[in-house]
Amino acid sequence: MTSVKVAAVSLHTTPLDFNGNTKSILSALQSEACLHSDFILFPELCISGYGCEDAFYKESLWKRSWESLDSIRAATKDKIVIVGLPVFHRSFLYNCVAILALGKIIALVPKLNLANTGIHYEKRWFHAPTRFIKEVHHSIYDTSYANGEIPFGHFIFEYKGINFGLEICEDSWVVDRPVDKYAKQGLDVLFSPGASHFAIGKRNIRHQIFKETSRSHQLLTVFTNLCGNEAGRSIYDGGSFFCEDGVVINEGKRLFFANFQITTHKTTLETLRNKRAKELRIAAPYSNASEEDVPILRIQEPTISPILVDLRSESNSPKNSDESFDPLSKTDTQFEDFTRAVSLGLFDYLRKSKTKGYTLSLSGGADSAACAMLVDCMKRLAKAEMGPSIFNSLGIEESKLLVTLYQKTENNSHLTEDIANLLTQELGIRHHQISIDESVAMAISLIQSTQDRKISWEDDDLALQNIQARVRSPLIWLLANLNGHLLISTGNRSEASVGYTTMDGDASGSVCPISGVSKEFILQWLDDIQSGNNRYIAPKESIALLRKTKPTAELRPLSENQEDEKDLMPYPILQQIEQNLVHYGMDIEICLFRLKEKFPNVSEEHLRTHISRFTKLFAASQWKRERLAPSFHLDSYGLDPKTSYRYPILSAGF
Repeated sequence: MTSVKVAAVSLHTTPLDFNGNTKSILSALQSEACLHSDFILFPELCISGYGCEDAFYKESLWKRSWESLDSIRAATKDKIVIVGLPVFHRSFLYNCVAILALGKIIALVPKLNLANTGIHYEKRWFHAPTRFIKEVHHSIYDTSYANGEIPFGHFIFEYKGINFGLEICEDSWVVDRPVDKYAKQGLDVLFSPGASHFAIGKRNIRHQIFKETSRSHQLLTVFTNLCGNEAGRSIYDGGSFFCEDGVVINEGKRLFFANFQITTHKTTLETLRNKRAKELRIAAPYSNASEEDVPILRIQEPTISPILVDLRSESNSPKNSDESFDPLSKTDTQFEDFTRAVSLGLFDYLRKSKTKGYTLSLSGGADSAACAMLVDCMKRLAKAEMGPSIFNSLGIEESKLLVTLYQKTENNSHLTEDIANLLTQELGIRHHQISIDESVAMAISLIQSTQDRKISWEDDDLALQNIQARVRSPLIWLLANLNGHLLISTGNRSEASVGYTTMDGDASGSVCPISGVSKEFILQWLDDIQSGNNRYIAPKESIALLRKTKPTAELRPLSENQEDEKDLMPYPILQQIEQNLVHYGMDIEICLFRLKEKFPNVSEEHLRTHISRFTKLFAASQWKRERLAPSFHLDSYGLDPKTSYRYPILSAGF
């Protein structure tokens, strides 16, 4: 009986941090789990970091990646280790994985399908073969292996009688997949190293892909992923997992704070091949006469004595390979996923920027309250996973991790002031309060002296609203600078889509953690917390008060009863229009048809008015979206023009 033990390592990486990334890889290789594994899979581009962007063009990056690879290959000994790095081959740069064994570089496998949708722009930096290739790589940095010649291309690898192949992330998401060809020649294990970003609900899609692959081809599929906020915007959720016979049989921790997590699975060659003989089906008619076989590359087995594994005490059944694994127990709701993802994103942003905490302008509204609770949640999760002294080790005074400021004007209600005060008491954070009426009056007075008419609410409504937000900005920035903090911007995606934000005012900030989701989602998330459904954040009396109010900017006089949805439109309708026109690319008439189905109690006239208002505001607000603070990608789409939808600054609209 031939047993196979595989370790999938999910890893925190930082772009261009070759020392740190390599140290994490080597630490993982020295762990007990990896020392007793036959195969060890690391994520895509884990040596250089995935998000190097135009730094990928630098030769120094290729060289340092190779130097790191050289230090890793020396630690491989009697096991197969798979790691990702960029490789300059002939005249092109490739996104590759290196197969390491016995202290040698066995082969380099280039990615066939480059991710170029959503937030990914791999075709900007990398070349991909248009077909399977078999070439030889002559390393210009190291010539110690086989006269400097390393197999470069696509192979079925054979090691200890086990056949395995590679799909690099996007290779597993396309229609015509490499595994379809590999499997016809006899494949036991498919490895898929990924850099698959977090999005709400995406975990289930990954499961579907690899469960079906394991069932249709009757093989073991192994997926591993990066974890954490790697480069500022994209958050990766880890969650390595194994599938056999259409079932997820083991899954590692997701959205973790530690440097790496290792998930293992043990199976037998007999188990895999017996099921394949019984279940594998090939569509008829089938002939491979016109197809070239993928070459098989046999890896020399070690001459040292193998480790004897007593399987009598362990189940060989894939469905019971890890008795502690229960898929249901590891399933967070979409709101809990959001909570953990943003918390992890905030923690990594903080430690990688080497700042001392966050400062937040707390308004008593939903968005700033959400940001405050997410920072507090980040603190608690980081301490629970990394130890109670984690912030001290980062040089951060925990009592000053989050500092908030309520900047009151005559247009603010006592209720929002009370909500802000109560929330900070519930969270136990430092909170300050100032009045800015004199500063606003001074600014208006200075500009009044340049005008030949009196500035008034009747004629200058928007300007008088915006000056309040803009007076707040330098004050909150000053407080953030004095604290050595990052400033949190509190905008959401709905506001970004229609420009319902003041540039150099409330839009100011170092990072905007919630602008990847809609206002509707934020309100639903708060309600979910108040229902006691969120394992990470407990219900709050302050949020109960907040949810009895209507969302408002509180920039007009109180007598006007300003409400966001009166200024714009109901948030559920705004979200549906945004999704239909921007994400789904619908024509206006089709969008209207869908809205009438979803909101039957709203007249067609009102729906047309909302669509018209949205299209006008969306086209006019692109310049604002270009200037918003960096945000986290959290949903199936976003409006950050650097990593998601790009529109011209000047256009005629939809």
